[in-house]
Amino acid sequence: MKQAVSKKDALVILQESAASIRQLIGNQKYALCITDCPAFDDVADTRVYGFSCQVQFAVSCGLLTSTEGEQMVDDLENDLEMIKKEAVDRSAQ
Repeated sequence: MKQAVSKKDALVILQESAASIRQLIGNQKYALCITDCPAFDDVADTRVYGFSCQVQFAVSCGLLTSTEGEQMVDDLENDLEMIKKEAVDRSAQ
């Protein structure tokens, strides 16, 4: 049985995955001291790596262009950096 996945389906799945990572990391800025916890960076890096592998798979299948894939990963990395910056600014107060 062959099942086709559309670009729209792939984008929805990847956007949901990125949102889940943002939520997970965003929730941690209130539960942990992000600035002093090396495990936080390991978790964030692991999640971003996993997401980038998902994106690369979608690119390899022709569901996304490499530019679209790179943009999705860059957007997630930038969002996580903003979350970390907010936590650093908050802990400095």
